[in-house]
Amino acid sequence: MSKPNSRAGDNPALNAFTPPAELFALKPWLTLLALLADWGLIAASFAAAALWPHPITYLVAAIIIARSQLALAVIMHESAHGVVLRHQGLNDFIGQFFAAGPLFLSLHTYRAGHLKHHLAPMRHDDPVVAVFGLGDFPLPRGKLAAKLLADICGVGYFISAGKFARGDYRDIMPKVNKSPGQMAWEVFSMLASNGLLLGVLAWSGHAWLYPILWLLPAITLLPFMGRVRAIMEHAGLPACDDQSQNARSIVRGNWQTFVFGPHAIHYHIEHHLFVRVPFYHLRSVHQQLVARQMVPTGNLYNGYIGVLRDVSLPAAKLPTA
Repeated sequence: MSKPNSRAGDNPALNAFTPPAELFALKPWLTLLALLADWGLIAASFAAAALWPHPITYLVAAIIIARSQLALAVIMHESAHGVVLRHQGLNDFIGQFFAAGPLFLSLHTYRAGHLKHHLAPMRHDDPVVAVFGLGDFPLPRGKLAAKLLADICGVGYFISAGKFARGDYRDIMPKVNKSPGQMAWEVFSMLASNGLLLGVLAWSGHAWLYPILWLLPAITLLPFMGRVRAIMEHAGLPACDDQSQNARSIVRGNWQTFVFGPHAIHYHIEHHLFVRVPFYHLRSVHQQLVARQMVPTGNLYNGYIGVLRDVSLPAAKLPTA
C-alpha cells in the first residue's frame, strides 16, 4: 500500500510522519456499535418523553435527540470518506439509510461538497466556509451570539434553506450527477426511515412526538450544534496547504465533545491530515502527533467554549472608525 498523503503541504516533519498501519484498519463493528448507540439514545429519549410527560423531560429529550442527530451526521461523514465498511455499496447503504436519510440528506451530495472542502480548507470556494460563514471570523461577540440564537430559534435553518433554494451556493458546490435510480433510492431512504420512526411512535400512541422531538430539534438545536462544531474546526484560521494550521482539535473528550463533537470528530486536525483514519483511531493519532510536537499548540483546546471566546471580540476590542 502506498504511503497515505498527510495533506501537510510543505511541512517536512508531518510529511515524514505516517501513523502505524493498524490505525488505518477498519473495524466496522465499532462504527455499527456507535450507530446503534446513537439510535438507542434516540429511542430512550422518546420513551422518557412518553413515560414522563413534563416540559423539562421534553427539553432534555430534545437536546439529546439533537445531539444524536449530529452524531448520525458524523456517521454520514464517515461513510462519505468510505471508512464505515470496506464494501463501498454497503458502506453507502449504511450511511444513507441509517444516517443521512433520517436527516433528509443525500450522502452523495454531501460527499461531493465535503471532499472539496478537504482539498483546500478555508479558501473562498470551500463549501463549508460558504455555508457556515467561517470566513467572517473573528466576529463581534454580540454578532456571534445573534447567529447562534438565530439557529436555536430556527431562523438560521430557514435562511440557509433559502440560500440553497435561490442557488446562492451554485458556483461553489460541486455538480453531482445522479441516476434516476440513485435519486429514487435517496428519496426512499428519507421517507422509509422517517416513516418507520413515525410509525413506531404512532403505534405506541405518541405520534405527536415525531414533529416535536424529531423535526423541531432538527431545525433548531441541530443547526446550533452544527455551527458550534464548524466554528471550532476552522473559523478564523488561514487558507494554507498545511492542514495542521487551519484546523483545531479538542484534546480530550468531555461533556462539550459529547454534545458538539460526537464520535471523535473533535480531533479535527488529525482527521484533516489523515482522512482515511476512522474516528475510533483519531485519539491515537492525536497522541502520536502531540508526542512528536507536530501540531500547533495554539490550535489545541480543552473545549468549545474556549474556541468561541477566542474567535469573537468583546465590544472593548472592536476597531473604531
